[in-house]
Formats: sequence, structure tokens, C-alpha cells
Amino acid sequence: MEPTEYCSLYITSPQKGQRGYRAACVRALVHGTLGFYSQQTIDKNWGAEFEKRPDAVLQILEIAHTINTMHMTLEQIQPLVTKLLEHADQVAPYKKHK
Repeated sequence: MEPTEYCSLYITSPQKGQRGYRAACVRALVHGTLGFYSQQTIDKNWGAEFEKRPDAVLQILEIAHTINTMHMTLEQIQPLVTKLLEHADQVAPYKKHK
């Protein structure tokens, strides 16, 4: 995943083209690369549009995106899982024998 694509997915404010967007993007990329690349490295060495990024970043950001997607999905289903566990606790046969 390209850095610009990662930023477009995970930076909600400020918007692209607004003051502070690139700085927010650099911070997101530091986290998205799991700290493998520092803020200074990304800001100074990757170019204005991150066109000089290392090739390895594409895979790292794809992994980060997958983790983010899994986390967001789990957050969405967590209330349902809790409710299902509450119902299962009421009828689970093994609970009756303890």
C-alpha cells in the first residue's frame, strides 16, 4: 500500500490540501510502519508526496492496514459477542454441572 493511500484511509482531519495534513500523514506513517521508520526519516527522505519511499514500506503498510481492519471489525462485533456469551452462559450445559 502506498503511503498516500494509507494516509487517505486513516487521516480524517485535517483534510488533504489543508494545513497540517502532511504532518498528520507523517505521524500516521510512523505508526503505520510500526516504528521502523522515524518521523525525521519519513519527513526528510521520502519526498513531498512520499514518492521516494523504500519499497519495503508497501508491504509494511499493507500489514498495518490489515491489522487496522481487523481491529475495527472486532470493535464492531464486540457488543454482539458479549451478548451472545451472556445468552450462552444461561444455557450452557457445562455451567449447570459446576
